[in-house]
Amino acid sequence: MSTKFTKMNSQGNDFIIIDLAQEKFTEDQDAIKKICSRDAVGCDQLLLINTIDPKRVTCKIYNNDGTSASQCGNGMRAIMLYLNKKFSITESIINVCELEYKTEVIDKNRISVELGQPSFAENSLPQDDIFTSELEIVNVGNTHVIVSKKIDEKDRNSIADALDAGFRTSHYGEVNLTFLLNLKDFIKDPTITLKAKVKEKGAGWTKSCGTGATAAAAYILRYNYHKSSKYPIKVEQEGGVLEVHHDNSGSLKLVGPSELEYDGVWDG
Repeated sequence: MSTKFTKMNSQGNDFIIIDLAQEKFTEDQDAIKKICSRDAVGCDQLLLINTIDPKRVTCKIYNNDGTSASQCGNGMRAIMLYLNKKFSITESIINVCELEYKTEVIDKNRISVELGQPSFAENSLPQDDIFTSELEIVNVGNTHVIVSKKIDEKDRNSIADALDAGFRTSHYGEVNLTFLLNLKDFIKDPTITLKAKVKEKGAGWTKSCGTGATAAAAYILRYNYHKSSKYPIKVEQEGGVLEVHHDNSGSLKLVGPSELEYDGVWDG
């Protein structure tokens, strides 16, 4: 069976989009892992959308290990660019797991998704985790564990593995891990760019993670390290800088670039 797809990229965080309004795709784990493999088309996440009404799109998100995901900020922005290119619209509502997210093409380099108000877990960290006092759990449509303690790059994999093991045996299961790399410098001068590195659930270390950037900004705002709603929090990852805008209600909007790489056909 041949399936048309579009390859998208948001700062190195790459996606395969398949429009189920026009194409057929078997949603089993083997098929998902096969198309997502770097030996095939390859991507961090597979985005299965339905554009019967391009201004109100439904989306299912799958990680490259075949597991499902409840949100992907960079993926939402990629879908909005896809809709702009294919249907010449600049705004759309994307429904993921029965939650609606407003997306917009602001200009050619700025595509936004409104992720709403974050929520924080209180006093519910796994008891045996390392440096528990320097972890924070935040939900921005999916769950991120913020690691505020600065971890040397050489130790980051082993720390991430230890955290993964701890959370897998808790009621959270596997989670996204967001490491803040320069928090102390940012606290001293919140006009600088906050640096982060994210290990995504089901996808591993990625060059950019939209919800990771949003979760990092939520952490910053919770502890009042950034006080002005006039200016966005800028979060830098390997793939580039994303902006997280916030208002007085605490609602967060992720803004950044995306690109359409190419259209293709999958004969899986």
